[in-house]
Amino acid sequence: MAAIIKLFRKEKPKTSSRRRQRREVSASPRLSQPKTAGFFNSAKRRILLGIPAGILLVAGVVVGLGALKGGETVTYGDGIWLDRAWTHGRVDDTRISEFAGQLKQNQIGKVYAYASTLSIEGRWTGGTQGTGSFMESRTEIARFVQKFKARHQEAAIYAWIEIWTNLDPADGYRLDSMALHENVADFSRLLVEDLGFAGILLDVKPLYDENDDFIRLIRSVRAAIGLERPIAVAVPADLTPTDPGLVPLTSIAPGTMWSSNYKRRVMVSADEVVLLMYQSYRQDTLDYINWVAYHVETYVNLLGGDTRILVSIPNYGGPSAAHNPSVETMSAALDGVILGVSRLAEDDKSRLTGVAIFSDEDLNQSQWNLYRETWLQR
Repeated sequence: MAAIIKLFRKEKPKTSSRRRQRREVSASPRLSQPKTAGFFNSAKRRILLGIPAGILLVAGVVVGLGALKGGETVTYGDGIWLDRAWTHGRVDDTRISEFAGQLKQNQIGKVYAYASTLSIEGRWTGGTQGTGSFMESRTEIARFVQKFKARHQEAAIYAWIEIWTNLDPADGYRLDSMALHENVADFSRLLVEDLGFAGILLDVKPLYDENDDFIRLIRSVRAAIGLERPIAVAVPADLTPTDPGLVPLTSIAPGTMWSSNYKRRVMVSADEVVLLMYQSYRQDTLDYINWVAYHVETYVNLLGGDTRILVSIPNYGGPSAAHNPSVETMSAALDGVILGVSRLAEDDKSRLTGVAIFSDEDLNQSQWNLYRETWLQR
């Protein structure tokens, strides 16, 4: 059991694109002038000649308004994770403002901001190192949420809460505890009602197939925060999918994945699922790209309702047996998402909501350029 738990333990997450085709605007047809004589001919000529000028004037105003609005309607379906340095540290207003502007520029409207981790004693941790209590950081978290929302009003900020299932001192498992469910539900209500978060992101790990306790936990949080506030869940990847296009992993126990039925149950229970496309144990870039594409196909094809699906893509170091940072790159992950979407039926392609960047540091300009050129301008 300990070996399996260790296998699933999540470490600290630290091509050319297709350009959109511009529509060609056809010229307005010319107005014909009737062949009449005298005064009426002259008057009608003046009136008719004035019509195209009026059309051009109105068209100019419409185009000008379109330019003022920024042209096409901007959607903010993509997301990003923010670690405790943002929420538990005192980030100055200038940096928050600049960062919010950067997210708007890159059409990112979902923010999964770290709130707390449930300790073995059942207390919510806080502080920039995670060694204090949540109450010590409560004021700073509320301040960050308020400041960020004021600068990016289109964004929805979710409170990312982390819960380890294997910290019970008795048998190593605690997700079956009703006291834990009540604790998580009450804490979720506090985060949305008192601190201003728009919703909750449940990051529960490790999670095995057909875990009914997880479904019950989602329902408990739903009852606490209501139907109008969204619940997102972090979904672990299939490590050993039986897909002929993927390289088999002999070092991992077979069947290390969720069944189709359980995937559907989780999607029905949540408003949003965030697929964690890292810690794959893959050592070949093409294999990793195909592995990401497999998950996009699988979840979109299983989707039966209006649950949103986001693919969490990696941009962090920290090499390990599970994570090869030269293979699990943002570029490769985006290629995998795009490949997966290309394999979907035409009517299903829009059912993928977007991607969510998981990075252990601020993205530099070249990384943002890569994101825009590969994903936004695809």
